[in-house]
Amino acid sequence: MMALDDVIDTYCAAWNAPDAAERNRLLRLAWTADCRYSDPLVQDLDRAALVTHIGTLLEKFPGSTIRRSSLVDSHHGLLRFGFIRYAADGSVMREGTDFCLLGEGGRLQRITGFFGPLVPLPA
Repeated sequence: MMALDDVIDTYCAAWNAPDAAERNRLLRLAWTADCRYSDPLVQDLDRAALVTHIGTLLEKFPGSTIRRSSLVDSHHGLLRFGFIRYAADGSVMREGTDFCLLGEGGRLQRITGFFGPLVPLPA
């Protein structure tokens, strides 16, 4: 069983992986088989759909990365953590918080993301 920080960091690494097979591999490590992801833009994505969604975002914002920006706060099988999406030049594009339900083996079973609007990028 992975430590909770490692589960979240593996999940975040999937958001930065340009290769779909690598995104899928990382999500399989961090997710239960039935995990679902939702945020203000998408609802109830399974692993395959999230792999595609992340690829679309990486194409739209080339060079952008997501990094965990807080400690992982957890209790009773629930957790939350902050994240920041950085543009290729290192500027902050968006900040948010993910709320998660833990499932089998301490992996993620449900993820609900909240985030603010995109910060305008310099022209």
